[in-house]
Amino acid sequence: MDKISVLIPTIQRNVKVFYKLLEVLKIDNAVGEILVINNALKEFPDFVGHKKIKIYTPSENMYVNYAWNMGVMLLENEKFLIMNDDILCCENFCSKILESKILDQETTGLVGLDNTFINQKSRETTTDISVPEIEPDSTPCFVPLPNYMGTGDWGSAYFGKKKNFYNIPTDLRIIYGDNYLLYKNLQNGKTNYKITGLRFNHIHSLSSAAPEFSAIIGADIKNSKKYFG
Repeated sequence: MDKISVLIPTIQRNVKVFYKLLEVLKIDNAVGEILVINNALKEFPDFVGHKKIKIYTPSENMYVNYAWNMGVMLLENEKFLIMNDDILCCENFCSKILESKILDQETTGLVGLDNTFINQKSRETTTDISVPEIEPDSTPCFVPLPNYMGTGDWGSAYFGKKKNFYNIPTDLRIIYGDNYLLYKNLQNGKTNYKITGLRFNHIHSLSSAAPEFSAIIGADIKNSKKYFG
């Protein structure tokens, strides 16, 4: 049976939401492994020691984009899902995407979220979010993305295959990694998609909006111009 490897970098800003996400993913039969890049550099509670969950703790914060680069190389399965740690999907999310066969199409690049289906919560006031409820027979639909910019929260959770992942430049550390991946797939004749029909609950920019990251994000914005004009 086909399996999905899930990759999640985290700095554990909201442990309650992050652990709830792990609980949802680990009961999904389509999930073969969950690799957590522990950029928080602090220990997890013992309960995370589930057979599907693997923890990699670097010597220092790798930030999002490099964690994606390194993490994808460590995944066991060809098909992957990369997620933020502040978003909750419905139960059996990976199973629904695998059953759709969208990742089996040779022309498919990457498949991410449609932000009109994301319920955004304020990072200033929200301490918890719930797992979105959907009808048992709900099925995802896929809308092609004609461009690589203006994708909103597309990169909060996106599927792909290792052969369609490209190392993100090292001078893009926190943002624009998803734009770069979309761009490279379009360059190579692939079609990227956004998922409609399934809802997500999200604490928007929970980690990236922290003041200590503003200088890095400023540099990312400046450096992005060499890749996107």
